[in-house]
Amino acid sequence: MAADAARPCNQAAEPAPTGEPAPLDLTGLTPYTVGIIRLAESKGLRAADGGTYRGVRRITLNAGGKHGTFGTIQVGKASGRALRAELIHGNGGIERRAQDATAVRALVKNERVHACPDGCTAHSTADCRP
Repeated sequence: MAADAARPCNQAAEPAPTGEPAPLDLTGLTPYTVGIIRLAESKGLRAADGGTYRGVRRITLNAGGKHGTFGTIQVGKASGRALRAELIHGNGGIERRAQDATAVRALVKNERVHACPDGCTAHSTADCRP
């Protein structure tokens, strides 16, 4: 509270200048949804807050690079449950979708995540794969 008292009420707190993205706020999510996000992170997908629209919160996932796996998990703002997800294997890649929390977990669990290396010169996602 003391730090808030020193800051004028119309100024937001400054993020730490580390260059790292802010940690994902897991407040309001069910333990099962948090488990899905942790599973995605263990597979190499970076989770970030993608904002809220019409009662649905988006958690963006990204493995990195122009040919890397990316997608979203949509979470009910009020319930905190994973509603649906989509994962795509790089730009122009095949899109995989799931509805309901159990299917979202299965999608993430069975996903073969690919991160495109820095400086990749491949012309397509297929050429970038090992």
